[in-house]
Formats: sequence, structure tokens, C-alpha cells
Amino acid sequence: MKSRWLINLLLLLAIAGLGLVARYEPGIDKPDAVQPITAIAADAIQRIHINRPIRDDLVLLKHPDGNWWIDRVTPLPAEPFKVRALARLAEQAPVRSYPANDMNLEALQLDPPYATAILNDTAVEFGNLEPLDDLRHVRVNDQVHLIPDNYLRLMEVSFTQFVRSHLFDTGTRVTAIQLPGLLVRETDNNWETEPPQEDVSADVLQQFLSLWQQAQAVTIQPGDPALDGEPVEVTLAGVTEPVQFLIIAREPELVLARPDYGITYRMGNRAEALLTLDAAVADDRD
Repeated sequence: MKSRWLINLLLLLAIAGLGLVARYEPGIDKPDAVQPITAIAADAIQRIHINRPIRDDLVLLKHPDGNWWIDRVTPLPAEPFKVRALARLAEQAPVRSYPANDMNLEALQLDPPYATAILNDTAVEFGNLEPLDDLRHVRVNDQVHLIPDNYLRLMEVSFTQFVRSHLFDTGTRVTAIQLPGLLVRETDNNWETEPPQEDVSADVLQQFLSLWQQAQAVTIQPGDPALDGEPVEVTLAGVTEPVQFLIIAREPELVLARPDYGITYRMGNRAEALLTLDAAVADDRD
């Protein structure tokens, strides 16, 4: 009995010792953590300047409220998740790195670079692909890094693909919409229409305005300044001037132009939901 107890104790000690060896690996040097290609934290980036050969330069600016804007003659609100995806370049860990002086930069398409992303004041220059592992050559200061090829395609898209797809910023409250032949507005915490529609409840009107608050484009394209259409005015809480849209098409899909931005929103099959009360009334009756 006593010998069995000793055997069990020795087994427990042996298991504990093996656990310590597995955890701490004595005699094995731990590799240093791989440092990202820049010393900038992604959330510390305030400006992104993209120089690309196939399109005009694109500049993204972070405003004090944390929102990103596309820097143009008329600034455009930027899509947050696309900007964040691009800003992650600052924290990208390289797969391999080499001193730039040891590399043939011209052969790697880094002298001159194919494209450049300037994060604040740090330039990340893009070269060609490494053929074996499909890794992209990038140069930052005196180092050439091989990184996953996740960024160049995003850098080469049209500026419209960086425009925020929602018509309005998160938290915006719509207080009135003037459509062709119909006005829906909030008055003293109530809702009314012109012309009056007695059979439409306040819940339906509130739901209708909520649809506009949350409206999101399927795609965004540059708008022709000469486009003509039916006017729509959307009044936002705390904003003096209403936002002006033009209805360019209703079928086969709803197309809204925003003349001050110089873009068009393709809204899919949302004409009935956004231009009439019919869909909201039908949902209320179901």
C-alpha cells in the first residue's frame, strides 16, 4: 500500500516536471517578436496619401470627431471600414525583411516605386510580387519587407469606392423629407404629411424616416453635373440647410444623385420603400 502511494506521488511529480519543461522550454531561446513595418499605430494615423499610377492621387483625412473624409474640392465622407483596412498597413508584420542597400531596388520595382502610401509622414513604397510566395515587396526607409498582398488592390480602386455607402452619418436624425408630391415631417414630437393622410399612423411615418436615416447605396459612381431629375430635400436635426438629392431613375433600380458631392447612389430596388409610404403602410397592416 505504501509503495503504491510512493509510485503515484512520483508519477505526479514527473508529470508536473514535464509540464514545466513544456511551458518554459529551458535551453531554447525564444525568437524576438516580429516588428511591424512602421512604428505607427493604426489608430494614430491622421492622414493617408495614396499615389498610384492608374488613377489620380487619393488623400484621406481624419477629422477631430474621428470621422474620415476624402480630401477633394468638395470633401466626401469616407467609408470607415475601408479606411481601417488600409490603415492596418502601418501595423503589418513582415514575413521577411532585408536591408535596402543589399537589394536591387529597380528589379523589385521600388526605384521608382510602383505605388506609395504615405501614412502621416511615413512612406510605404510598393514594388512587385515575389513569385514563389505571392508576397509584395514594400520599402520603408532603409528596409525592404515582404508582406501579404492585401493592400495594393485597395489602393488602386476609384475614389468612389472609398465614399461612405450610407447616405448619412451614424446617429443622424431625419426630421423631414420633401418628395415629389409628398412631405413627411416631424412637428412637436409628432409626425404629419402634406397633403394630409389621415389613415397613416405616426408609427408608419417614423418608420419611413428611419428608412432614410439608415439608407445605404449598393454602389456609388461619379455624377454628371448635367444630370437632371426630380428633387428631394432631406432635413437633418441640427443642420440648417436640407440635403439636396435628385431622383435620376426609379426603375429598374433607384438612382439618387447628390449634386453637391458630384456622385450618384445606386440604391437597388428601393424606390417604393424610399419614395412612397406604401411599403411602410403594408408592413403596419401585417
